[in-house]
Amino acid sequence: MVTIKDIAREAGVTFVTVSRALNDEPGVSEEKRQAIKKIADRMNYVPSLAAKKLAQKQPSMLGMIWPKLKGLFFYDLSFEIQKEAARRGLQVIFSMAGPDEAMRTFNRYFVDYVVYWRPDWNPTLEFLQEKEKFRGEMLLLGGWRSERAHSLAIDRIGAVRNAVGHLADLGHRRVAFIGQTDLHKFNGYMQGLAAFKLDYRPEYILDPTDPSFKSQLTNMMGHDERPSAIVVDSQGSLFPTTRLLRELNIRVPEQVSLVVYDDIPELEASDVPLTTAGPSIEYLAKRTLDILTREASEKEKVRWVEEEVVCSVSMRGSTIPWKG
Repeated sequence: MVTIKDIAREAGVTFVTVSRALNDEPGVSEEKRQAIKKIADRMNYVPSLAAKKLAQKQPSMLGMIWPKLKGLFFYDLSFEIQKEAARRGLQVIFSMAGPDEAMRTFNRYFVDYVVYWRPDWNPTLEFLQEKEKFRGEMLLLGGWRSERAHSLAIDRIGAVRNAVGHLADLGHRRVAFIGQTDLHKFNGYMQGLAAFKLDYRPEYILDPTDPSFKSQLTNMMGHDERPSAIVVDSQGSLFPTTRLLRELNIRVPEQVSLVVYDDIPELEASDVPLTTAGPSIEYLAKRTLDILTREASEKEKVRWVEEEVVCSVSMRGSTIPWKG
């Protein structure tokens, strides 16, 4: 591992000068400071986390790389992770910058733990280089995996399959799906239809981003054999769906039962509390911090934790037995 003495030898200065330059302390010219920092970057120098923290008596730090996606789920989860981190005496740095820039910042500030949630996992070379410099614990949250990182995935397929099963147990035979069909949740819907012997009808599958969504939903709910229940794949798909149902004077749950993926507190506070399928946000936050801060046992054969969170159905007022 490269030390400040190695950098000092390369730069032709004392190690005290290198320390001052890298820590932005006075006593070094700006030209010399930048030259030393360039040498340190070229040599892939990473300061000792333990020594830096000990010297400055800083608490441990958690860095969060978060997606640029709008949605209550991401707000609620980030809030819960920050609360859980505070309970454990951790400071939190939150970044919605590009992953490579975020990791560069976290390395600069000697972050101990990193939580990474992205909509996809296509790391750039710059990110992987920064990841190699990182000496703390990283956890990929949501389903992706990488070397030298923990992974906490979510069983989205099982969540939606259980949602369909919940509706089947209530006597619903015609169950529609509103959401994207290229994601795991749709696979869960199809598995649920097969597992509980419900009819598959292409007209029961709607995408709220389709320009014809309004007319499709209107036609579906105006049909003699309209669905008695709907599974919605996210809070983002829920809002246009419930707005159109109100315009059509279709009441939830009297005329159609509704299950939504994403167990967020706001859905329980709706006029009609919504039945949800999805991971517990409190559990995700607690388990994330448990994995990152745990002390690995010498008996453990696997250094990096890879787990999948099983999702449950939270039954509320938006689903009732079908009497048709």
